[in-house]
Parts: sequence; C-alpha cells; structure tokens
Amino acid sequence: MAGSAPPSSKEKKYDRQLRLWGANGQQALEASHICLVNATATGCEVLKNLILPGIGKFTIVDDAVVTAADLGVNFFLEESCVGRPRAESTCQYLAELNPDVQGAYINDSISSLITTNPTFITDNGVNVLLLCSPLPTAIIHNLQHSYPEVAIFNVYSLGFLASLRISLPELCIVETHPDSLVDLRLYNPWPELEAYAEDCTRDIETMNEHQHGHIPYLVLLLYYLDQWKKTHNGELPTSYKDKNEFKKLILAGMRTDVPGGSEENFEEAVAAVMNSLRPHVISSWTQEVLQDESCRELNRNSNHFWIIARAVMDFVSDPQQGNGQLPLSGAVPDMKAESRDYVRLQNLYRQKAAHDVEMVTLNVTRILAALELPPTEISQEEIALWCKHANFVRMVRYRSLAQEWEVDEHHAKAISTDLMNNPDSLTPIYIALRAYQSFLDTTFSTSSPATVHPDLPTDVPILVSHAHAYLQRVATLLSSPPDFLGEEAEQKIEQWIQEIVRYGGAEIHNIASMAGGIVAQEVIKVCTRQYVPVNNTTVLDGVGSKIQCWEL
Repeated sequence: MAGSAPPSSKEKKYDRQLRLWGANGQQALEASHICLVNATATGCEVLKNLILPGIGKFTIVDDAVVTAADLGVNFFLEESCVGRPRAESTCQYLAELNPDVQGAYINDSISSLITTNPTFITDNGVNVLLLCSPLPTAIIHNLQHSYPEVAIFNVYSLGFLASLRISLPELCIVETHPDSLVDLRLYNPWPELEAYAEDCTRDIETMNEHQHGHIPYLVLLLYYLDQWKKTHNGELPTSYKDKNEFKKLILAGMRTDVPGGSEENFEEAVAAVMNSLRPHVISSWTQEVLQDESCRELNRNSNHFWIIARAVMDFVSDPQQGNGQLPLSGAVPDMKAESRDYVRLQNLYRQKAAHDVEMVTLNVTRILAALELPPTEISQEEIALWCKHANFVRMVRYRSLAQEWEVDEHHAKAISTDLMNNPDSLTPIYIALRAYQSFLDTTFSTSSPATVHPDLPTDVPILVSHAHAYLQRVATLLSSPPDFLGEEAEQKIEQWIQEIVRYGGAEIHNIASMAGGIVAQEVIKVCTRQYVPVNNTTVLDGVGSKIQCWEL
C-alpha cells in the first residue's frame, strides 16, 4: 500500500505554525508586504517575528543614521553600523533570518517618501504599515487618509511602557479558531440520524456486554431523549433540573454488573448532557454578520465573505433549507464505539454538512448571477469553509485613528467608565502617552521631551497641561465637572507622566522584545484573517506586568 507523500521542505520548515493557521494562513502570510516606518528596537523585533514565519516582503523606511545609543537596544545593529543609514543596516541583518523573505529599505522619512512618491504603498502591494514612534500625529492621520485599505499598526515603546493601536476599515474572519466546532443538533436530528440511532438501539435491552458497552454516547443521548419525551408530553429537557433528571434516566440504563462496575459510553453520555443537549442557537457574532447592511445590500464589488454570508442568510430563512438553522459543521467528537459505528456516525454528519454546503452553493450561484458575476467567482472550498465555521465568523470594524485623537462621546465614555470602575486600570498610562504625543506635536519635532527640554521640572508641567486639556474634552462630552476623575486618578496620571519624561524617549530591549511579540501576533491575525485581533488599543505596563485593551 502506497504511503502518503513525504512533507515538502517548506512543510518541514514551517511545520509548527502550519498546525496553527494551516496552508491557507501560510499562503496569506506569504502574500503580505509589511512596511516598517522607523527601524527602532521595537520595530525590528516585530519584523523579526514576522520574517521568521515567512511573510512575503518587508520594506524599512527610515531616514535616521545609527548612533551609539542604538547599539544598546537593537540586536540587529553592530558597532560597524554607527554612522550608516539605520534602514539599510537593520534590513541587512533582518533579511538573513529567512532567505524566503524579500527585504528592501529606503533611506528616507515616510513624510518625504509619500510626498515624492505617493503611490509607493499601493504600487508595491503594501498591506500593513507598521509605524513606530515617534511620528507626528498629522503624518499618521495622513497615512490612514491616503491609504484607507491598508492596515495600520501604530506602536509606542517608551521605557517600561508600550502601546499598540490597530486601525483598518473592516476585517472579516471565517477561521476564528474556537475551542470546538462540534454541533450535534440532538434537539433537531435529521431523519437519517434518527434512523441510525433507532437501528443502533433496537435491541438495547438484550445486547451482550460488548455491544451494550460500545453504543456511541451520541446515540444513547438520542435514545434516552426519545424515552424522556414519551413521559414528558413530547417536551425536551431544557432546564438545569430537567437535565439532572435526564442524567438519572441514562444512569438507570447503565449496566453495573460489568468489570469496573460501570460502562464508559454511558458515563460519556452523562458527562455530555449539559453541553450537548441544547437547542441550536445562532451566535451573536454570526447574527451581527447576517444582519449587517453589507450582507443585505450586495453589489458587484462586495467581497466573497459578504456574498457567502448572504447565501447563508437565505439558507437559514428558507424552510426548505436551513429552516432557522445554520449549515451543519460536520464535526463529531471522539467517543467510545466500534470503529465501524463511529465511522458511520461521522459519515452521517459529513453527508448532512455536505448537503448544507450544496444548498448554500446554489444560493451563491443565484446571487452571483443576479450580480452579473461568473459562477466560478467563488470556489466550492471557500463556501465549504464558511459553512463549517458559520456560527463563529466575525466581522470587526475599527474606528479610525482620527476618531480616537479627536475624542468623541464613544471614546469619552470608554475612558471615563474604565477610570471610574477599574482600580487597576492602565488608562492613566494611555493618557500620559497621549500627552507625550501632544507634546511632540507642539514642538514640531520627533525629539523626546528630555531632549527638547532637558530640565525635568519644566517638562512635567507641560505634559500635565496636555493631559488636562484631553480630560477637559472628555468631561465636556460627558457633561461632567472638570475634576470628575478625582484626586487619586489625577495623581496616577501625573506619576506616569513623570516616568515618561524620565525615560527621555529611550527604549528598553526587554520591553521592545515583549512588545514585538504582541504586535507581531496581531499582525499575523490580520494578514491571515484568522483568529480575532485586538480592537483597537492595547497598553503594556512593564513595571506592573499588566496589559489592557480598549476600543477607543
């Protein structure tokens, strides 16, 4: 018998990560082009964690030259690099990490680059802009305005602190990787499953010990559900009390005059009662997708995600198709059973899942025809993947960087609620970092506060005034008094401002390395469109070893 083909060199090289995001994810990663703006220690750590798993390309844009200070924090520089362009030097060493990845550099500032070559980002297929502070706010907002379809990761690393802000218009995710895709539909069995369960349990009372102890627990649940309905006016066990009674019914049918005093398959059935016996419910995430305007109002430019979503919505609403239920995933958990019985059970679920995919495919074909698109526009594999994950799909829409910076009511409520209700909140760090950014903007320089104003007592009040201006804006939007935070919260903000000024704009490598891992993980989620990335702001406190996320 011929064995399976040996793994390719690429499969061997990327074996562990392929187990996480599969061939589809790897292909998407290899199609990505990451543009790093400012080759700081943190920026290089992020790129390192993206080059190793095999992104397609990276480009470093930086007009700085390497200084002696860079050598102490950036592992991708050496003494001979001092005085040379930082973009060129870091690109050389980063490119050595993975020969499969193409690396390039531009010894220029991002503002100059997009002024002289405004189509650079689009012409080169850049899909992620990785911005490492310090950068003027106006440039950051201009980049988002000029390239709205490009994902932006704005990263700060300052002393023991780091922050990340993600922004892109919309992210549609099919493979969110839930703990389990199992959906047994025991409250809504289809005819073939019912017939199989009836066949397996026809002679349950007279079966020999081996046969009785190898009835799949899923079949046992269906059998005892039928018995329960006969004594409960056709009603199913739905309450906690009912399910505990149902467990007793199963245990009453278990044989105890066997080796060990119990039957494993019956114990599996009892253990599965609470999780497996439930009506089919469409998750709030999927409902949000199916009710979205992008799903209901399709056009020729709608992406595949939304076209399939509309086909699934039609499947659910059609009494002859889903009749209120999503397509079946087809996944079956492990259980004690004879191999032939388990395979037969698997096939029943797979066949029902395949039938549901066929129905959704017919809907997709009809929709494509109405949009005057070819029937081959969307592959069967893409439809099947959507159907398999139908109850776990996600749609994430990010608020723009400008919305965050200008501060609106949504932002103000998020900040106020967290500060007032969370004693361990990292919001004071966010406010302090925001004050630091405002300080840089008002100086029209990317130098750190300690460099622009070496006198520490002078720097702190300036940043505090920026923090107070921000808090005043929040208070106005919420119709709250200016001192709504209280003295303790304001003291925390000032303490963090003192820390930030004390750092003098410096990075610390261990924090840069930690931030590099966090940011790279989120970039991979966006590039592969798998797992669910942060929405939208993250702050890391290296002093207290804490991390917090907000939607601002």
